[in-house]
Amino acid sequence: MFKQFHRVSATCLALALCLAVSPAIAEDEPRPVTIDVPTPKAWVGQRLPFYVKVRAPGSFVGATSFSLPQIPRTVILQVGSPVVSSEDVGGDSWFVQTHEFALYSQAFGTVKIPAFEVRYANRDGFTGPATDHTQQTSEVTVEIQPPPDYDPNVFLVTADQIDVQETWDPPPGDAKQGDVIHRTITQKADQVSGMVLAPPPTNVPDGIQVYVKSPQVTDKTERGEFLGERIDTVTYQFKGSGTLTLPAIRYVWWNPNDESYGSQTLPEATFDVAAAPPPQLATVEDPNWQPLAWTISTIGVLAVLVATQFNRIASWLRSLKLRLNPPDRVAARKLVRACHANNARAAETAWNQWLNTQPELAALPNELSSAVLELQRLLYSHTAATNSAPSNKTQADSAWKGESLARAFQLHLHQRRSKHHAPEEHLPPLNPIA
Repeated sequence: MFKQFHRVSATCLALALCLAVSPAIAEDEPRPVTIDVPTPKAWVGQRLPFYVKVRAPGSFVGATSFSLPQIPRTVILQVGSPVVSSEDVGGDSWFVQTHEFALYSQAFGTVKIPAFEVRYANRDGFTGPATDHTQQTSEVTVEIQPPPDYDPNVFLVTADQIDVQETWDPPPGDAKQGDVIHRTITQKADQVSGMVLAPPPTNVPDGIQVYVKSPQVTDKTERGEFLGERIDTVTYQFKGSGTLTLPAIRYVWWNPNDESYGSQTLPEATFDVAAAPPPQLATVEDPNWQPLAWTISTIGVLAVLVATQFNRIASWLRSLKLRLNPPDRVAARKLVRACHANNARAAETAWNQWLNTQPELAALPNELSSAVLELQRLLYSHTAATNSAPSNKTQADSAWKGESLARAFQLHLHQRRSKHHAPEEHLPPLNPIA
């Protein structure tokens, strides 16, 4: 009984040791994805940085992607390129990617960053196939503090200073009704992304129509310095006339260093718009219908002619086609093409077609007769040797060269054409032979 109790006690002790050690072992292995917010408090419109670390036991493959959450009145941007490093945990070396993000919020109070997906791939060590992973960050909260006298309806940027410049093309002054004016506004600020700088207002007086292009946003990161730039191009078109004034534009920011508001104002712009002259009524002349009448009459006569003489016209076109392209020329062209392609079957068919267009007693030169005989001997010898028609065609085409037949046939055509065009002698010979 005592031995049995001792055995049970030893088993319980071993289980307790395993349960006590297993969490320590699990804690030695780092989490694949963690999120870190060094300073979880910022002003409205101020850049709040946070970092996502991705760990893997082998080298990373490809780019890491994130499904960033959508938060009301808040923008999250990825900043720069990831920093790659390594960590030694429990005697093992882990590859680490550190990705920096910036949060800008126009909402104040507690802002929750929900958990989001991180997708990456890594190898086992430096070699081996790549393995894809999908992990989730943890949920974090940050505190956004509003400055004194903050109006939630006003777009506020938190920065030490915002440099605002503008250019006009053409500058304010005299204009005409219908003219178009271009205005370029450039904003630059440290530690602020160009995407979160204020857009230009579109409130204009009656008589002016405004168009705003998509902004050009540039963020520059160099040696820890972060500079954001936004360029807006605004186009005004004068629909009315008289003295038209565009209101001033005031850019306001909150300076977190001395906790005070700063501002810069672009002055109002006045234009003296001259009214467009009234349109002159153009004199309307009576149209000249004579060319149109001649055209309609000609088309009518041609239509009647075609309708009444259709059969004759069709017969004349067929005879003209036959005269310009007679069967012997068609067959001759097919024969020459088949010879150049070394196609024995097509050459034989074209030769028979051409031969059917010739007189029965037409004499053929020996060279042409020999070339045709060589073609027929080759075809029929393959036909007698093999019963398969596709095989006959392939073997005959591979064994026959149509160069000699094409040369002899073209020479025969040339000699016959020369003979037909030779000048006839109408005078009898001076000394006829008895």
